[in-house]
Amino acid sequence: MAKNNKQVYDSRLAKSVFNIKHQRTFCMVKPDGVMRGLVGEILRRIEKSGLRIVAMKMLVPNQEIIKKHYPASDEAWVKRLGDKGISALEGLNLDVVETYGTDDRRELGDMVVKSLIEYMQSGPCVAMVVEGVQAIDMVRKLAGSTIPSQAEMGTIRGDFSVDTPAVANVEKRAIHNIFHASENAAEAENEIKLWFAGEKIHDYSLAGDEVMYNKHY
Repeated sequence: MAKNNKQVYDSRLAKSVFNIKHQRTFCMVKPDGVMRGLVGEILRRIEKSGLRIVAMKMLVPNQEIIKKHYPASDEAWVKRLGDKGISALEGLNLDVVETYGTDDRRELGDMVVKSLIEYMQSGPCVAMVVEGVQAIDMVRKLAGSTIPSQAEMGTIRGDFSVDTPAVANVEKRAIHNIFHASENAAEAENEIKLWFAGEKIHDYSLAGDEVMYNKHY
């Protein structure tokens, strides 16, 4: 019995390690990133980190897929968008109502959602599925803070964008932050299904996999 339990444990451990090494996430170069010619640079950073791009396509998303991508029907999420806009004014000596026309979190959040839809349809995006060791956390680390003015140098947003909600909301547009990356495993799974439903996800090895991820000595 002990031996059988050990075999089950080994099997479960091997599966868990495999899942960690082959975790998948969804990410996307947004229209401003494409228009600025940053696709190649972003792909280079992802691949140089040791991650694999296992699916990729360019498209101008329709309104239906954008509304499914963003949880716009989730009131709490919409209000959080409003909160971000309000908190962005801290230290800027600007009045919320004077700046945005409202201090209602929901109303401000709805304005942001409308801007997001317009932004995501302003040009082509490059959507991709990325795979590798803890890919979700790795890609988010490469991306940097969603608010570009707060992103550290060396990250995609920190190096290539300086936008802030305070300016974006006044101009009634989305924050131009170049890049999207799934926040957690559930989000990654849902976004991969949404953007790549029924499409081929490729399986291949990188030349450096043996050195990076396996015991070779």
